[in-house]
Amino acid sequence: MRVVKAAAVQLSPVLYSREGTVERVVRKIHELGRQGVQFATFPETVVPYYPYFSFIQPARPRAPRVARTSCRTRC
Repeated sequence: MRVVKAAAVQLSPVLYSREGTVERVVRKIHELGRQGVQFATFPETVVPYYPYFSFIQPARPRAPRVARTSCRTRC
C-alpha cells in the first residue's frame, strides 16, 4: 500500500491583488513541499479571487472591477 501525504489548504486571497494572491499560493505550495506534502487542494475560487462579500455588502469604490461585478448581480 502506498501512502500519500495530502493537505486541504484554507487560504484567503490578498484583497484586490491577484498577483499577491498568486504569491501567497506559491509560498504555501513551497511550504507544503518542505513538509512532505504530495497532494494539496486549495479553495475553489482563491485564484482568480472571487469576492465572497459581493453579495453581503457594496463593493469599495476603489475597486471598479469588483463594483461592476457586484452591480451586475445586485443592482
